[in-house]
Amino acid sequence: MILKDLNLAIRNIQRNKVESSISILGLGLGLGSIIVLMALIVHETSFDRYFNDYQDVYRITWGTGCQTAYPLADAMKKDFPEVRDYFRINQANNVQVRNLKGESGSNQEFAFADPSIFKIYGIKFIAGTPAGSLSEVAISEKTAKYFFGKSSPLGEILRVKLNNDFIPLSVSGVYKDFPSTSTLYPDYIAPVRLVEVLMGQFSSSLGEYGKGISTFLTWDMSYFYTYVLLDKNSDRKALVAKMQNYSQLVSYESGKMNKYGLQPVSQIYLNSDSYLNGYRAFRAGSGNELKYYWSISLIILLISMTSYIFLIRGAASRRYHELGARKVVGASPNTILKQIILESNLTTLLSLIPASFVIDSGISLINNTMNRTLTLDVFSNPLMWILLISVVIITGTISGLAISYKISRIPALILLSGKSSEKSASRKWNNSFLILHFSTYLILVVSVIGVSKQIKYSRTSIKGINPDNIMISWLKSPALKASFAAICSEMEKVPGVEKIAGSSFIPFFSPYIPLTLANPQGEKITLDGLIMGEGMTELLGMKILEGSSFGKFNLTTGEALFNESSAKKYNLKVGDIYLNAFHVKGIVQDFHSHSLHTLIQPMVIIQQNPALMELLAIKTNGINDAAIIKKLREMYLQISPDEIFEINYLTDEINNIYTPEKNQAEIMGAFSLLAAILATIGLFGIALNSIAKKKKEIGLRKVNGASIIELIFMLNNEFLRWVIVSLLVGIPISLYLMTNWQKRFAYKTDLSWWIFAVAGVSAILIAVLTVSWQSWRAATRNPIEALRYE
Repeated sequence: MILKDLNLAIRNIQRNKVESSISILGLGLGLGSIIVLMALIVHETSFDRYFNDYQDVYRITWGTGCQTAYPLADAMKKDFPEVRDYFRINQANNVQVRNLKGESGSNQEFAFADPSIFKIYGIKFIAGTPAGSLSEVAISEKTAKYFFGKSSPLGEILRVKLNNDFIPLSVSGVYKDFPSTSTLYPDYIAPVRLVEVLMGQFSSSLGEYGKGISTFLTWDMSYFYTYVLLDKNSDRKALVAKMQNYSQLVSYESGKMNKYGLQPVSQIYLNSDSYLNGYRAFRAGSGNELKYYWSISLIILLISMTSYIFLIRGAASRRYHELGARKVVGASPNTILKQIILESNLTTLLSLIPASFVIDSGISLINNTMNRTLTLDVFSNPLMWILLISVVIITGTISGLAISYKISRIPALILLSGKSSEKSASRKWNNSFLILHFSTYLILVVSVIGVSKQIKYSRTSIKGINPDNIMISWLKSPALKASFAAICSEMEKVPGVEKIAGSSFIPFFSPYIPLTLANPQGEKITLDGLIMGEGMTELLGMKILEGSSFGKFNLTTGEALFNESSAKKYNLKVGDIYLNAFHVKGIVQDFHSHSLHTLIQPMVIIQQNPALMELLAIKTNGINDAAIIKKLREMYLQISPDEIFEINYLTDEINNIYTPEKNQAEIMGAFSLLAAILATIGLFGIALNSIAKKKKEIGLRKVNGASIIELIFMLNNEFLRWVIVSLLVGIPISLYLMTNWQKRFAYKTDLSWWIFAVAGVSAILIAVLTVSWQSWRAATRNPIEALRYE
């Protein structure tokens, strides 16, 4: 019996090739998107759960951050018996690593950690052991293959640039790559104390103002993520209370006020929103985003199912004679019901074929746009298969029930006449689902345009500086820093160079940099700050409202520039000696030094020693850039041939700041396209059903002289009403959502009327084109065919 029903289901699918193909494709697009989102949700909720005892591992937080001082872990292990083990880690970016052949790695993450990280995180060694001395380093399996191929890397030398020079480190071991669901992801792990060599690079970047830093391993320097493994029965609250005494070991008052906390490792990935300012050395997602993923998944599932139901119910009128005949020969309503449910489930299974292509491309889209690490390995998770099977069964069964419930109860004689007993109210209820379809489409289109408009505004509405045609290159070696004046002198001769200057930091190129001004009497004030050289304000097009910019460097004069906000807040005037130590050289017009997410803050700019510049900035006319870059590369290679030459445009760096928003627009664009396709399929099904029921009316109107245009207008009018209602629903919702989204920006663009107009007109066009095609077919058919059996 089951085989007979299955064969019948296959024949019915084959008989209605057009509707079946559209159904399978539409369901495939919907199911593929749902499966990708479910895979993302499963992936996002499984971080740091792959190793034993993860329930007992915690990251220590301090104040508003998650970085702590080096001595903390040792002190806790000594003072608290419930601390079974610990490790500290500092992960750096932009570390150059080369083998003895001069080959350099890419996208490398160099970390400094205690060897206990491997034991606590359950990372096995393929060969060798963790680094045991300051001259060793352990590397990941991926890194070993990159540098050494199939050869054994043990004992081989890698040259690592941790400060101004490359230092040789011997490979002590090769460990398994950290899983894609690990918040930590180092490619190299060196002894934790070697971090002091790297920190010297930070001191160097401060130039004249970094000379007083002697060590980074004190209670005053919080540069490590500290993880502790606790006893299973330990009292977490009591331990946190005892930890507060460590805050008194810092020397500055604000640090003494900070509170320690313990964050379970399984919560780090989705609960670190408050710890993401500036550079971070751990993967992090967003718990709030997961709610959106769940919402989108449910909406797509509902739209996919209703689109499929509308399409099949629209085509069902062709089967009324068949179903009526089956009832005449003894088929019961339950038999018809089971048959259609079987066909629906079979169609759903077949839709997994196009869904597989959506899954593959969807995973790539998510990884590329959202910087995720999602792979097909997620399907090895049993939860993923439970969700997948549930979605397929629910989609097929509920859709089948919705299609067959009423049809199976229509009397045989009515079915044989080619009619149904469906009431007008029922058809209106079906049509009302168009509101869901087109409202969703409208919201997504408004979101894409609104986000794109905000990004463009953020890139082009920068106040106080002009970033156009400015190239930035880092001076990464002592030789390049020492040659700063010579490089400037030579580059000024190159045609197309308008201005050239040096700096330690440049607006938009760095995260927030707090600078503390202090005098010998102990008075202090902390401002947002920059350290720039002579000529940099002119190069950036900054406007000096009062006084003048920097002249020749003189550390003893204590000259500083203040922006408008700081001048107003602290009542500063040109010529003042602020804090009895800093000479107010000039007042600069307020300018955006960071992204438009934050308001302009009171700021101070202090002058850098020309011999200690961290970067070089070149303002060009935009015509001869290729020759300028070529000349600069030649000079760099001549001065420091061991350095990798890199140069970037300041505008590119500014654009990169808004990469998360740009990625959101791309994701929403993909969902908008999906929503348009599913809405079209749903409308196609409803129109097919509605027009099939109006054959007699259309025939009579044609016999009485109605034109094709009049008939098309009549048939379109019914559906356009529902699309217009969807606009009335979707526009307020999209306005509310976009207004909330824009709250992340301190400076916002207007949500112009044309954004909603474009979304609304595109929705109407989709509806008109979809319905008009079927209306034209119905209007051009011979009316005798419609009236023959009446």
